[in-house]
Amino acid sequence: MSLQIDHIVFLHGWGGDSRCWEPLREELAVLPQALHCIDLPGFGCRVGEDWPGTESLLADLEARLPENCLLVGWSLGGMLAVQLAVRSPKIRALATIAANGRFVARDGWPGMAPDVFTQFCSAQRSEPEKNWQRFCGLQARGDSAMRSILKTLKSWQPEVMPKSWDTALECLGQLDNRASLAQLPVQSLHIFGAQDALVPVTAAEHIRGLGGKVELVESAGHCPHLSNPKLVAGILQGLLQGREEAPLEKAAVARAFGRAAASYDSAAHLQRAVCRQLLGQADAFGGWEPRRILDLGSGTGYGSELLRRRYPDAEIIALDIAQPMLAYAREHRPHANRYIAADAEQLPLADGTVDLVFSSFALQWCYRLPQLFAEIRRVTAPGGRALVSTLGPDTLHELKDSWARVDDGVHVNRFLPAEDWHGAARGSGLAGTLEREMRVLHFDSVTALMRELKSIGAQNVNRGAGKGLLSRARLRQLADAYDRFRVKAGLPASYEVLYLQLARESVAGVAGSVETEVAGSAPAAERRAVD
Repeated sequence: MSLQIDHIVFLHGWGGDSRCWEPLREELAVLPQALHCIDLPGFGCRVGEDWPGTESLLADLEARLPENCLLVGWSLGGMLAVQLAVRSPKIRALATIAANGRFVARDGWPGMAPDVFTQFCSAQRSEPEKNWQRFCGLQARGDSAMRSILKTLKSWQPEVMPKSWDTALECLGQLDNRASLAQLPVQSLHIFGAQDALVPVTAAEHIRGLGGKVELVESAGHCPHLSNPKLVAGILQGLLQGREEAPLEKAAVARAFGRAAASYDSAAHLQRAVCRQLLGQADAFGGWEPRRILDLGSGTGYGSELLRRRYPDAEIIALDIAQPMLAYAREHRPHANRYIAADAEQLPLADGTVDLVFSSFALQWCYRLPQLFAEIRRVTAPGGRALVSTLGPDTLHELKDSWARVDDGVHVNRFLPAEDWHGAARGSGLAGTLEREMRVLHFDSVTALMRELKSIGAQNVNRGAGKGLLSRARLRQLADAYDRFRVKAGLPASYEVLYLQLARESVAGVAGSVETEVAGSAPAAERRAVD
């Protein structure tokens, strides 16, 4: 359910001011909410003010808040925002960015080592300019856009660094939000850069352990709102619209498929069949020849090989979230011109530079579909096309139903329905069609099915997945439950396959697509117009 929010308020971190929010505000300018920035005492437009005691500071900040607001805080601003969310009825929702529960490590909570923080405070008192430059480097470290972020941060160096910054640092070291995070009275979300050099990524797991909702930005450091404002804006819009946290983390997906790079091809029979059928839909393009193709989620390079055969003169970019998959493709199927490790929701490509986006059985691991399709449309040239195959929620329903008879855990990856794909594609401005079909594989045993899922990297990677080995007793229970579905060919494993054929602009011939029914599958393929 959407939140009824009238205002979005931003609180910056230590060493910065409200300028840090400019890229994010540009992305959020389309929203109906009014956008406000508050400078902390001693920073920005309040550079001449002393840093007050914490209670006085919180009272000052609360007085500046409008009613009915989403409060967004970065780093120190995020830690203060948590304190405010506990005490102020003006706040209806909370989002923090790179804000730890406790900045300095203590009692097993991950953070900056106490001696390092002490040294940092000492350096700020003795050599503030030099220390601030070092701090800029730490904020940018690990980010895919490190150089540009570092340049931006250093361009904001104030003429004078007041002594109030020393006191603000002391406040940062003293704040402890661990108890507050466990009892926040409003909907909240905590965004972290997976490569943050100041806030350990393990802090995100600790906050999740307290019941907090967490989003990781994989390629970001301490400033994800600067390096990827579009993605962060999408996350904040999801909070406003009441969307739930994604059920998995991309890092877990990357690790699973990275481990499966060597074994993937031996088991990926369905994946190859779907890839061939997806490329066959290019017949509807007639004699159109793409000059540059993005193989999105390229895996071991099977799709790139097919694309090279069909379009021998095209430049092919193989992009995958798992670096070992790219390494395997480069060695065994070197058909692409370039290999890029990246997330489909954060494409490191220039606007309008791709004629054909081809993605087979890769995008089901994306849950921010508006962000995904916005990126696909952004990189697609005018008149360009996109061919996508993905999985729907009826995938492996037999396994899901069987596990439900054993326990109430999350054992099967969850995929989004056709309606969500249809709506997100249409909302991004990509016109075309959507087909649905059921394909069924058969296995001798449930163990054989689970072994195949693991060999292709598609084992359960949900946040709620159980850890550790599966006991023999529970495996027997699962096998007994699954045997209800057994047919002459063996134990069925159904896959709901969705095919999307899209175009950035309406192009003659694009809307037509072939309806295919796989022998023995049910129901038959369905086609739905997206435009």
